[in-house]
Amino acid sequence: MRIAFLIAGAVLLGALLWRLGPAQIIDAVGRIRWYVLPVLCLGGAHQVVRALALRACVLRAGILRYRDALAIRLSGEAIQSLTFTGPIVAEPTKAWLLTRRGLTLREGFAATLTEYLIYTFVTAVMSVIGLLYLIVRFDPPAMLRGIAIGVVCACAAFLIASAIAIARRFYLIGTIIAWLARAGVLRGRLTPDMTWINQMEDLLLLVLRDSPGRFVMVAAIEIAAQALLVVELFWLFRALGVTASGWSAFVVEASVKFFEFAFVFVPLQLGVSEGAYALVCGIMSLPLTAGFAVAFVRRARSLVIAAAGLVVMAVITRRRRRLPPVEQLQDLDA
Repeated sequence: MRIAFLIAGAVLLGALLWRLGPAQIIDAVGRIRWYVLPVLCLGGAHQVVRALALRACVLRAGILRYRDALAIRLSGEAIQSLTFTGPIVAEPTKAWLLTRRGLTLREGFAATLTEYLIYTFVTAVMSVIGLLYLIVRFDPPAMLRGIAIGVVCACAAFLIASAIAIARRFYLIGTIIAWLARAGVLRGRLTPDMTWINQMEDLLLLVLRDSPGRFVMVAAIEIAAQALLVVELFWLFRALGVTASGWSAFVVEASVKFFEFAFVFVPLQLGVSEGAYALVCGIMSLPLTAGFAVAFVRRARSLVIAAAGLVVMAVITRRRRRLPPVEQLQDLDA
């Protein structure tokens, strides 16, 4: 199935390239030139800021240095970008790497899932705002309008369900995993330890429910990380000679967010990003080639960051594991 996604993405990429014209695409990408340096800086800054969010999700103060959080963040990004597994392997890998920096595995999973969930909350809100504006302002064709409304409803349902689960301290993750176990999906060596999972979810809820100040801080950091991507997109439009306001850049960025999650298992969103950006740009009367070029340049940027992440992961996995003090482990188990 994952290989099929990759092949489908490659076919879509080829079809778009043929439809828009290779000469026009090459000309558009060629306009970027030195603008690629700020793009790399802004893309790197996005990872730097998200590393701050990861560190803020670790409950024990002082145990995780920022440079370690950044190294772990880059390592996870490399796995998510370059493999078919997406966050299914990237997030557990980050949790495992956190154990090498002194956290327990339970703490590691709680921190990575907390950061990922808050990032997803912010992304869902962005998608709702961007798509609603797209629907009202540009009145897309009926089929695209229906898809956009469906995405808005899905994002809204996700946010409402999450808010209810957090407010009522409902073990949503544990419930889903228990259901998968009963359905026979998780069995044998994959049979979950529900007590362990619920204890991990307790740590997660300490941020999401019991520490509103920390939750707001992490959400603000994630918003800042998303703002950097909007600035990056605005900069790319400027490099391509496209007249687009900062708000237009936000709408495009917010509207394509859903595709990141819908096609998360396609490495580097091959073909998907080009199609999504070209589609949204077309609805907003922006050049289709600009959307294609933006996706292409961003993929190149992601490859550079992923390559750096692989190097960083090779370095940090060679370091000696740092164990937490025995008394801290006893406090956590109490």
